[in-house]
Amino acid sequence: MAKYNEKRMVDEIRLLALDMIDNAKSGHPGIVLSAAPMIYTLFANHMVYDLKNPNWCNRDRFVLSAGHGSALLYATIYATTGDFSIEDLKKFRRINSSTPGHPELNVSKRIEATTGALGQGFATSVGMAIAEKYLESKYNTKKLTLFNYNIYCLCGDGDLMEGISYEAAALAGEYKLDNLIVLYDANKVTLDGSLDKKYNDRIADMYVALGWDVITVKDGNKIGEIDKALEAANKNKKPTLIIANTILGKYSEYENTNKIHGKLDENDLQQIREKLKWTGPFNIDESNLQKLRRIIKDRNQGVYEDWYLDYKEYISTLNDKEVEELNDYLNDEDIILNLDKVIDKEKIFIDKPMRDINYQIMNVISAFIDRFIGGSADLSSSTKTYLKNGGDFKPDNYNGKNIAFGIREHAMGAILNGIALTNFRCFGSTFLTFADYLKPAIRNAALMNLPVTYIFTHDSILIGQDGATHQPIEQIGMLRSIPNLDVYRPCDYKELIGSWNLILKNKRPATLIVSKNPTESYKYTSVEEVSLGGYVISEVKNRLDLILIASGSEVTLAMTIKKELLKSFIETRIVSMPNINDFFKQSKDYQNQVLPKGYKRMVLEFSNDPNLYRLVKDAEDIININTFGKSGTEEEILNEFELDISSIIIKIKNNL
Repeated sequence: MAKYNEKRMVDEIRLLALDMIDNAKSGHPGIVLSAAPMIYTLFANHMVYDLKNPNWCNRDRFVLSAGHGSALLYATIYATTGDFSIEDLKKFRRINSSTPGHPELNVSKRIEATTGALGQGFATSVGMAIAEKYLESKYNTKKLTLFNYNIYCLCGDGDLMEGISYEAAALAGEYKLDNLIVLYDANKVTLDGSLDKKYNDRIADMYVALGWDVITVKDGNKIGEIDKALEAANKNKKPTLIIANTILGKYSEYENTNKIHGKLDENDLQQIREKLKWTGPFNIDESNLQKLRRIIKDRNQGVYEDWYLDYKEYISTLNDKEVEELNDYLNDEDIILNLDKVIDKEKIFIDKPMRDINYQIMNVISAFIDRFIGGSADLSSSTKTYLKNGGDFKPDNYNGKNIAFGIREHAMGAILNGIALTNFRCFGSTFLTFADYLKPAIRNAALMNLPVTYIFTHDSILIGQDGATHQPIEQIGMLRSIPNLDVYRPCDYKELIGSWNLILKNKRPATLIVSKNPTESYKYTSVEEVSLGGYVISEVKNRLDLILIASGSEVTLAMTIKKELLKSFIETRIVSMPNINDFFKQSKDYQNQVLPKGYKRMVLEFSNDPNLYRLVKDAEDIININTFGKSGTEEEILNEFELDISSIIIKIKNNL
């Protein structure tokens, strides 16, 4: 029987990926030709996984941060596991296929994360490594191992140039995440041209300074060198960066140039095929393929069965509640927790700022939900999101529930995605004006439908004297515009409890916008009616002259305005709108019940969100702010922007 031909398999993976790109008339051939030996070596010789259970909890994870190399990933998974079929490969970049242009989360196909925006995958890998360390610390014993998997990531020059990677790498070094191994396709070429010859040396020096081990592979086309680097990385006590020197577009007429990054010339394709001994579109040596799969099966033989024996022995030592908690985590079960039934409302700081009330609620959630973890961008003392009995996540206490992300909002967002991809319910917090720093990661969470909660405080110009740089104007609108993201802006403790109930129940990405200023609570605000998006909290007695709609802290202002208008015999219905998008998901009958046609409506919100136009007819019906703020006291700012009560009353009367 012929011996397994490893070099031939790598070349056939290259050819399959090029067939995909040629068939789609779209894709990125450069990375296919340069990085094939790396990704092959990883999947064939090192990654621990079960062929029958792609979602096994103790599998090694692989994240393709350089997401433009998706054709290479799909072809490699086809060759090594068979989870993609040839038909899947033929539908590369076609509508509704399982092989989209950049990887999209699909664990059954061994795609662990949605990647594409450079640097996001790298930082998400750090989040996965943090989550594994937490699990390892919490569940492993001296005798039994439930969690000991690695996170592997393949990145390129573009990933490491993005600032998010530096932020995430710094955190990985601080936390000594030795379960994280990053393969760097160092081909020294980007879309616009060649890099400085000393670039890789500077990368190496930087990562050593950040607390990483760095291993250099002189020739990234040699499987033996890559093997040795991965073996060494698995023995390290720090995160490891493997710098593999490669040739972009190896075998192409345009190798080592930017011309091969994203374009496949027909003549060039033919000569590459000749060099690599192509035997026809989507052809592969079936005998050699089966030998590879047998090697992988033998290498991973029994890993799941051995783990399951440890699992059975482990749960035999637990009580029923502990077993249920572990299985809920493993199966990512829905969370059933009705907060208004477990919170002692007598002890809620009703007269305190919303961020302080939120602190109390989050600590109740933490007491009931063990997999509720998160942190802030060095702002927990301001955002009030510290879990007081949770402990701090750090190298000597990986079981801590409070993660100190440092002043790294970019990385925090993507790291949270990695944690959420590991079946945790996680949160991150900062000021609302800095939501822009998290935008790409929030978008990725929405694409993957991950249950990440973003807590934004300091939610309006009324934070005052910090000035325009810290006063959010456009951020609420930006967040509300992201598909599949729930944006809650509750006005009091009841709406806050209602928002959290929905966040925990829905298993979706959500934003919670809470005020740092004290707000009042009202008789007819409701925990339950938050689910309607908007509802009436104060009705008229005799006739309906005006419907005034508000959210968050502006609801308190709206209620004050109602009293003032009544002095002029103007009766006002107040509608609280904690979630605009949810309101417009309700039936037309309900919407018309809350906002009946033929009656004057106005909306009050200190933002310039264009979504407000969905609630009213004209710009004159919106009391908002369409410019940046200024530094000053709350009273000075309100007067400056004519948002004081007297000015608002005049606007309303002039508009009736």
